[in-house]
Amino acid sequence: MRKALPALALLIVLTNVGAVETGETRIDTVGRSATDPGRSERAPMEVSRTDVLEAGYWGITLEELHRARHLMRGPRGAFSDPRISPIEVLGIHARSDTERDRYAALFAKLLHEDTDRVLAWQRAGDTAMRRLYPTDKAVDFSFGRPAGGGKTLPNWFFSPGGSAQ
Repeated sequence: MRKALPALALLIVLTNVGAVETGETRIDTVGRSATDPGRSERAPMEVSRTDVLEAGYWGITLEELHRARHLMRGPRGAFSDPRISPIEVLGIHARSDTERDRYAALFAKLLHEDTDRVLAWQRAGDTAMRRLYPTDKAVDFSFGRPAGGGKTLPNWFFSPGGSAQ
C-alpha cells in the first residue's frame, strides 16, 4: 500500500496539469447577419488575441491567417518547412495572379525591413567590437601560430583548377 501512495499522488498531479488556466482571451468574431444570403451555417469562429497579434505582424487579415493554417494541415505542411510564413503559404496557394502579386509585395516589404534591422544590428555590433577590443582582429586566421611561422599553403592552391603546374 505504501508504494501505491506515491504513484497515486503522481497520477493526481499529472491529471490536474491539463486544467491550468492559460489566461488567453477569446473574442467571438462578428458573423454575417441572418438576412445575408452568403451566410455560413457554421458557428462563429473564436479568435484568440494571439491570432489578432500574429495577423497584424504579418500584415494579413484573420481570415488569411486561418486559411494559411488550414493549408498547412494539408500537403503544404508536408512539403514545406514548418517555419514557413503564412504569407509564403498564401502566395504559393494564391487564387489569382493579383493575389500572388499582393503577397509577393508584402513578403518583399517585410523581408526588406528585416534586412534593414539585421544590418543595423550588425553595424552596432561592429562598432561595439571596435570600441571594446580596438587591437583585436575580428577573425584571427593564424590559429595561434606566430606571424610568418608555421606552414603556409602554396600559391598554386589558390589558382583556378587548384593544381600544381
